[in-house]
Amino acid sequence: MPFHVLFRPNATKSTLARALRSRKSCLVMATVLGGLGAMETASAQQAPSVTPTSHARVVKKGAATTDTSAKATQSPDHPESISVTAQRNSAPGGGMMRRETAAHAVQTVTQDYIAMQSPTSAPLDLIRNLPSVNVSSSDPSGIDGGAISSRGLNDNDIGVLINGMPISNGSTSSATGFIQNYVDSNNIAAESMSPGSTSVGAPLNSAAAGSLEVTTRAPSEKFGGMISGSYGTFDTSREFLRVDSGEIGHSGVTSYISLSHTRAEAWRGSGISDRKHLDYRLQKKFNDGSTIDFFLGYNHSHNFQNRFPTMANLEADMNGTKPSIPLNYDADPIPSSPQSYYGVHGNDKDTFYTSLPVKLRLNHQLSLSIVPYYERSAFTLNTAARLQEGHTYSGSEPVAVDLNGDGAVTSAYQDVSEPAISLNQQGGVVSTLHWHLKNNEGQIGYWYEQSSYSLKTPVQKMNQVTSGQYADNDTSTYYHLADGSIYYATNYLGTYRSHTGFVEDTQYFLNHKMSVTAGFKIFTEELTGQSYLPGSNSRMTSNFVSPMPRFSWSWNLTPHHQIYVNAEGDFRAPSPEGLVTRYSLTSGAMTTSGANVKPQYSIKEELGYRYSGKFLIADVSLYNFNITNRLLTLNTYTSNNDAVSETVNAGGETIRGVDVMLSTRPLLHRFRPYVSFEYLHATMDNNLPAAAENGQMDYLRTKGNTPVMTPKVMFSIGTTYNEGPFFMNFSLHYTGRQYSSFMNDEYMSHYYTDTLSLGYHFPKIWRAQSPTFQLNFTNLTGTYKAAGVYSFSTNAHPTYGLNGNRIASGGSPLYYPMANFSMIGTVSTSF
Repeated sequence: MPFHVLFRPNATKSTLARALRSRKSCLVMATVLGGLGAMETASAQQAPSVTPTSHARVVKKGAATTDTSAKATQSPDHPESISVTAQRNSAPGGGMMRRETAAHAVQTVTQDYIAMQSPTSAPLDLIRNLPSVNVSSSDPSGIDGGAISSRGLNDNDIGVLINGMPISNGSTSSATGFIQNYVDSNNIAAESMSPGSTSVGAPLNSAAAGSLEVTTRAPSEKFGGMISGSYGTFDTSREFLRVDSGEIGHSGVTSYISLSHTRAEAWRGSGISDRKHLDYRLQKKFNDGSTIDFFLGYNHSHNFQNRFPTMANLEADMNGTKPSIPLNYDADPIPSSPQSYYGVHGNDKDTFYTSLPVKLRLNHQLSLSIVPYYERSAFTLNTAARLQEGHTYSGSEPVAVDLNGDGAVTSAYQDVSEPAISLNQQGGVVSTLHWHLKNNEGQIGYWYEQSSYSLKTPVQKMNQVTSGQYADNDTSTYYHLADGSIYYATNYLGTYRSHTGFVEDTQYFLNHKMSVTAGFKIFTEELTGQSYLPGSNSRMTSNFVSPMPRFSWSWNLTPHHQIYVNAEGDFRAPSPEGLVTRYSLTSGAMTTSGANVKPQYSIKEELGYRYSGKFLIADVSLYNFNITNRLLTLNTYTSNNDAVSETVNAGGETIRGVDVMLSTRPLLHRFRPYVSFEYLHATMDNNLPAAAENGQMDYLRTKGNTPVMTPKVMFSIGTTYNEGPFFMNFSLHYTGRQYSSFMNDEYMSHYYTDTLSLGYHFPKIWRAQSPTFQLNFTNLTGTYKAAGVYSFSTNAHPTYGLNGNRIASGGSPLYYPMANFSMIGTVSTSF
């Protein structure tokens, strides 16, 4: 069973007196306090372009009282200190949308909406209904993660920030795939997607498609906490506890610590997923406005990787016929095929991360911010294989390995374990000097970051009968070569160092109703990839410099109407691991070719309009992207005519479209509807290189085709309903047809996803300030079909290239199957 509730917010004496007049009033007050706690948590964050999301009065410190609708455009790097007195249940669209003021597209969900969703929701699940994102996931427990694309670009093009700290810059895979390791949904105050845009001072090097920023709640100034418990389908259980210290004495120091544990059985196949998580945040506020904000988190998760089917196998399973390859791994070991057993595919992930933003107010015009951060992620992805003595390789060279331990190398077969042990460490610091004048403000700063990623896959003994695996750090079970060294399938290190300078200036006109901003960012990076296996390119280095100009203009025509123009250059850095060449363990053939590629670059323009009235909130943005040096992993060929995987610059893309968001404040004091829509037209500007069957270089006819994972149409509708202590939220999302190959010779059909939340706030019971019972449902209709592209292909079927050569299939794309109907109940309260 679950819990959901927030800390008791401050209330005036008159408010409390009225609440105590009758038992009925007590019930109403408990409900009001629960809602206000959620809203104050969200509004207390200093997120970019934050404005109050309710009918509110805003008091700037040292300024006259003004209405929020009249607030002029603010710089995201100069958040104003505000005090908000909000009305319960007034967030537009139930928190599925927020009024924005930035001079570029920003799409946000707030705590009002997040609190109504399942507490097991991953951060990607929470933004599924935003118009610019295409989210794919098939894990109702929120442990395994998923994928996302935005405006025709995939998740490797999206930068991710947690409280301003970057996650896994330059990693081999996108941070969006494991963002669920970094924060509990109970601690999220807001999630903002800036499609196609990033702040000039944001520490990101892979943000051609924009950035996703998660802002956690600030510590409460009062002692209290929250406790919740959940239970649902697939034997899913979750417990959560958060304790706020309140202000410690009169020191200005507040903090909280939270712990959670989630456990769930696989909704398909076998195995149990488990997640343990800790969040800690401490703030120190000084009288002059300076602050110190310390954030720390730790996550351990264990799950079992499952198969992802081809379309043919998924459709066979949907129709009740036998797929050629089962959708799930076998529940019992098969000695002759160890990789078919689910038990050898366990994954262990340990993540530690911390940041220490310091903001110093030097005087009335100048302030200095320093943000150091560090992250350490240790992952082990297990698998198994069946090897034959006399046919084993290290890199490209054959090696003699006694696999069965009989003292001789014969032709015997042996099952072996291959744990892929990776360690990613990333650290950096961003230093920025801000100035704030009457009609001008700006910033100048420097960002340094260093990262290393190592991957070692030792070949390890395993039980030949039960397929049991030893601990991945048990070196006594590793196989060794004749010289005594460890037998590795892969062993490499990728590193980078980056230096970035940036400057930005904003000039205000017409009493701050109009603003013009110009900025420039220059990024330099040194990549190094080094393999320690024989026959490989032992060390490769790449250096590049990427300039990124930006310009924006905004005009608040009236207190209710805003128009803006935004233009900027952005890029995606190649991964240092892309420099490393890799080989087959059983043949010594090259499987991945190290490549020295250029960074991907994007030139983007946006034209936007916003309306914020008494009831209606509207946000429309039109955009145009031009991508050059598109980074893609494709099949190419070696001088021996062997097809290999290689990261290449695959030409350009042109992307155009429109995003629309509409929501209302409460209608009839109960309903808050929400609608979002995206139309997207994207084309590939070049033909992709490919290896022909005869070994010749050729090109696939992809020019003018639609990029993969790029539906033309997506829309969402949702509504929030409140009746006294009862609340309800419903959403329906439509994703149009999307291609899964660059030749557009395979696609997945359109599909719908839906969620329903029902809950009730009970009156205060002893220490329980706002006990709440909540039910969350997903896939109400029990639909079973493809719910996203897991991996794409160049061409799903054989074809002929531009030069007339026959090109073999690049492999069948794989898909996320849609998870079955699920329900989870939660009981929660603040105290």
